[in-house]
Amino acid sequence: MTRLASRHRPGRAGAVRISVFVYGGYRNRQPLAYAPIRERLGDRIALVDTAEDAQLLVVSHYKDFELFGDRILALLDRLPHLHVLLLSEEPFWDSIWMPDPLARSQRYDTGRGHIQYTVLSHQTSAIFHARHIPYFLLTDSRYIAHYRPLFSRNAGMSAEDWHRQFAHARHDAVFLNIRRTGRLLHPCYPSAGLWALSVYRSEFAALCRGTRVVREGQGWVSAPPRQELTDWHADKLCRFDLSCRYMSAFENTHQPDYVSEKIYDALAVGAVPLYMAAKRHGVFRLLGSEGWLNFSDRLDSVPAFDAGRPVDLATCAAYARLQDRMARLFDDRRAIEDEYERLCTTLMGELTGIAHGPD
Repeated sequence: MTRLASRHRPGRAGAVRISVFVYGGYRNRQPLAYAPIRERLGDRIALVDTAEDAQLLVVSHYKDFELFGDRILALLDRLPHLHVLLLSEEPFWDSIWMPDPLARSQRYDTGRGHIQYTVLSHQTSAIFHARHIPYFLLTDSRYIAHYRPLFSRNAGMSAEDWHRQFAHARHDAVFLNIRRTGRLLHPCYPSAGLWALSVYRSEFAALCRGTRVVREGQGWVSAPPRQELTDWHADKLCRFDLSCRYMSAFENTHQPDYVSEKIYDALAVGAVPLYMAAKRHGVFRLLGSEGWLNFSDRLDSVPAFDAGRPVDLATCAAYARLQDRMARLFDDRRAIEDEYERLCTTLMGELTGIAHGPD
């Protein structure tokens, strides 16, 4: 198991409200693993080194029950006060591996006994229901730092400027995703607005037409994963800055509150994002409905998108307005801090309710 990079200790006697033992093989993929969020939680959370000192045992992936279920059950036998929580930031994991990704209260059968646990995810909690800036952009200060100068520059460009830029772009379209296939990656819960997109976006990339289409990632080219770079995000923005007409921003999963960095990356480098968002998706609240292409009406059949087609002047005008909006947003320190406070307050409310709830 990997360890969190750092731990908060109680700042003063009696100040800490919730003690948390983070456990499992995916412990670095949940809100408490990220320094900007931990710093703002401060003394409200204590990350402890042993389950004996904790009110909550937190795992981050359903696989952790498969891998460590017997150990968790043994801890619960010794520590009946301990509450088990699956705190998940990944709808992709939830929809693929969790037997019921829509249920908040669940039970895992180890073969020797049952583990009762609560699920806090995009689907079961308001933690990830962003007002201004999506959760993922809050996990590392570099994201907003990277975006701020790019959106500031982009905001100075008119619709006519963008029209010329798109007409002379070096790349027709860019796709930077793992190429995935297989029935396992097709879970679909339409009533909840939850369905997988990994296979869809891979097929979309394969079918995309154009003389200058970039397709990179595992399954497309033989190269180390981008995440092994010192700063994969800065590398992406630098490589494709003002060089492409369209950029794939498809998520790996369609979920109403799941918006990652991808659509912001496309906008930051000056490309028209290719995306999928059904009605009531959070992207409309965060970005509006113009300045990007939405393929939500093509879920049942993957289109052969022509990336060589020009971007019309009306779309360029909407795109320029969206760039202005993004420049104002990422320069608004109060909006950023308000989003952190919303996230931390909601998270604390959830953790407190579970820790102090009925045994």
